[in-house]
Amino acid sequence: MIVNGWVQAWISLIFAIMFLPTLAACKEQSPMAAATDEVEKILPTGTEVSLTLTGYNYTNRYIDQFSADGQGGGNLHVSGPAGGGGGSACCVGYVIGARPWKLAVRWQADACTFNEGVFSNGEKHHEIYSFFKEAEVQMDPHIPAHPRYLEVHFYPDGHVEAAITEHSSPPRMELDQSRENKTPFKQCPNNIRPEK
Repeated sequence: MIVNGWVQAWISLIFAIMFLPTLAACKEQSPMAAATDEVEKILPTGTEVSLTLTGYNYTNRYIDQFSADGQGGGNLHVSGPAGGGGGSACCVGYVIGARPWKLAVRWQADACTFNEGVFSNGEKHHEIYSFFKEAEVQMDPHIPAHPRYLEVHFYPDGHVEAAITEHSSPPRMELDQSRENKTPFKQCPNNIRPEK
């Protein structure tokens, strides 16, 4: 019985020595192989993903609305030190592996007020007519492995930049909230809505 116990122990030890390197090799390769397989399963070339549209307003005026390739991005307050100035909207499509494209961006650049008057309770009212600008923006060619956001950046000089990112980015400029222009928009000529 003792001999059988020793024999079984030796046989177990020999098997452990023989298979230990194999097990260790599998263990070392497993996370990398799993990660590679996971990336290929999640984001194979040619797959379309939905990017969250986010705007950054570095101008000194509120942007009531903007769009990227026709997808509405909502409104943008003046960006501050900690944020872009607005929320995010869904979604703009992107095909994994596609080359960067030119993005059609449209945004409110100015406005005027019309139909100004006073309600019976004494409260002033008016309607706002927005003037829009449009630009064809070259997308930043650096596309991350896991694209999640389409960021549109509006600069004080009127130019616009766009990039696809994996994480929501901090503002690209150091900004002071006191720069915001809160004066009312000028009155439209003759206090009527402009013709398109």
